Amino acid sequence: MGKKEKFEAFYREYRDRLYSVAFRMVGNKEDGIDIVQESFVKAYQKWDSFRAEAKFYTWIYRIVINLSYDYIRKRKREKIGEIQENILKSEKIESDKMVILRDIKEEIQKEIENLTPRQKSIFILKTYEELPYKQIAEILKSREGTVKATYFQSVEKIRKNLKEKGVLKNVMQEI
Repeated sequence: MGKKEKFEAFYREYRDRLYSVAFRMVGNKEDGIDIVQESFVKAYQKWDSFRAEAKFYTWIYRIVINLSYDYIRKRKREKIGEIQENILKSEKIESDKMVILRDIKEEIQKEIENLTPRQKSIFILKTYEELPYKQIAEILKSREGTVKATYFQSVEKIRKNLKEKGVLKNVMQEI
């Protein structure tokens, strides 16, 4: 029996057992098949250096284990790389969003400054201090309905001006 025939006999005898080992090591059918194929290629290439005192199964089993370890290390590096890449992307997205939000906040602040003093005070008390309309009316010695109307007018004025500047349109596209 020649080298090729002998090797084919070993392949038929051990491929399923080796696949079982590789599959259990890497947890993926296709990768397990690839590892077994690569193991047999390596074994065939090194056939002449195979020492007959070791059993063929022991020798090729070691090749399968080593290739499985290599695969696991590679996959772990790839996963770590993917995780780091995702973190960087996430940080970049968050950083970009923070810049956008900061710019929006500045534009809103500019628009608040353009309100009349009465609109500004009502807007600040309602939006930032979160006071109820009734309490704002008491503070400003005004009617509750007037406070509500003035607040609504302030919000609409800010919204209109931000739309005209393109700020609101850009926000919806960016976020």
